[in-house]
Amino acid sequence: MLNARRLRKVLSFVLLGAAVLPFAVRADIEITLSNSFIEKFKNRATIDATFTVDKAHPRPNPASKDGDLHAAGRAPEVGLPMVAEVMNARSAPAALDLIHQAEQSRQARPVRGIWRLWCEHGGDVAFQQGAPLQRFDTTNPPHVFQIHPLLQVGDQGIGESLKPIDGFTYKEAGQAFHAYENLSSHITTGGGQTTLRTTMAGFNYVEFILQLNEDPTHTIDDGLTVMASILDLRSELLVRNRRMVFAQGTAPFERVRALHKGDALHVVGVPRISLALLSFRVAQRNKKPGILDWSLPYEIVVVAAFDDTPAPEEAAGGAAPGGGTPPAPPPAAKTESEALQALAGMVNACRGSDPASGACAFVAGSKMYCAVVGRGECDQLGGTWHAGAACP
Repeated sequence: MLNARRLRKVLSFVLLGAAVLPFAVRADIEITLSNSFIEKFKNRATIDATFTVDKAHPRPNPASKDGDLHAAGRAPEVGLPMVAEVMNARSAPAALDLIHQAEQSRQARPVRGIWRLWCEHGGDVAFQQGAPLQRFDTTNPPHVFQIHPLLQVGDQGIGESLKPIDGFTYKEAGQAFHAYENLSSHITTGGGQTTLRTTMAGFNYVEFILQLNEDPTHTIDDGLTVMASILDLRSELLVRNRRMVFAQGTAPFERVRALHKGDALHVVGVPRISLALLSFRVAQRNKKPGILDWSLPYEIVVVAAFDDTPAPEEAAGGAAPGGGTPPAPPPAAKTESEALQALAGMVNACRGSDPASGACAFVAGSKMYCAVVGRGECDQLGGTWHAGAACP
C-alpha cells in the first residue's frame, strides 16, 4: 500500500493540476466555552449583547451573495471574536445607520439576535471564551460565534427581515445535510468548561422542507423548538429527526406555531452547534461509552418560511409522519490503493466532465483528503462534494 506522501504526489499528477491536500480526520477547530454559558443559552433562540462594532461592511452584500451586512466586533456577554449580520439588509436602513454610527463612535450598542456557533472556515485555530480580545480591523476575523440574523439594533426592531432572500441561490439540502450529519467532533470537560473539537462546516442558508414529528409545544423564553424530519425539495427524506429552533416575533415562528404533528413547512434554515445536545452528551458521558465522540451536535434555526404549504403526504411520500425511506448510507471508505485506482480512471474523463468544480472530501486508508474536482469525480471517490468551494 502506498504511503501518504507517495499517494499525495501521485494524486497531484493524476488530477492534472487539481488541488489535492490531506487533512486530518480529527477536528482542527477547538472551541472552549464556560459551562454556565452553555446552560444559559442551550434552550434559547437568541442573545442580548452590548456590541462594540469594530469593522462593518459599508453596504450590504448583493442579493446574489446573500444580501447580508456583516459587522465584526466584541461583546462581554459572548467573550469570543464575533460577527453580527443583518439579513435582507437593504430592507433595514435605519438599523444599518445605527451600526455605522457605532463603528465611527466606537461606543457599544445593545443588539439582540439569534446566537450561532458554527465553523464556517477551516484552519488550525482555538477559541477560548473569555480570553482578551483586541479591536478587529476586518469584517471577517477568525471566528465561530455570530449573532445571525440580528433582530434588533438599538431601538430598531428588524425581525421582519427574516424572510426569503430574493435573488439568492440557497444551498442544496441533500449536500448540506449530508455534510452536517457527517461532521466529526470530540468533547472534553473539566474545570467549569467544555471544549468541542470539530472542523470546517459551511453550508449556510439551506432551503428544505421540514415535517413536524410532534406538535410545536416546546416553548422557550424567546421562541419555541420542535423535532422534525428534513426533506429536500423533491420530498426525499434526508434526516429523520432534528431539533428546529424558531425565534419569537419572526414570521417563521408565527407560521410553525399554527401547525400540528405531520404538517410540513417550506423553509430556509441556518445550522448551529446545539448547546442542548452538547450539555446532554456531557451529562451522559458515564452512561453512554463513546458519546463524547459522536458526530457534531447541531440543530437548525429557521430564519425564513415560504408562502407555499407542502402537503404532508407529498412531503413524506405518503409515509407516516417522520417515516419514509431512510437515506442511503455514505459510501465505504476507500483504501489508498482503491482511491488511486479511482483517480487514475478519471484522467480521460476529467477533460470532458462538467466544468463546475468544488471541494471533494474523501477517505483513503486512514487519511482524509480533499480534491478540487467535479461532482461526478467526487461521487466516484465516495466523497462529500462542496460546490464552488476550495480545499482548506
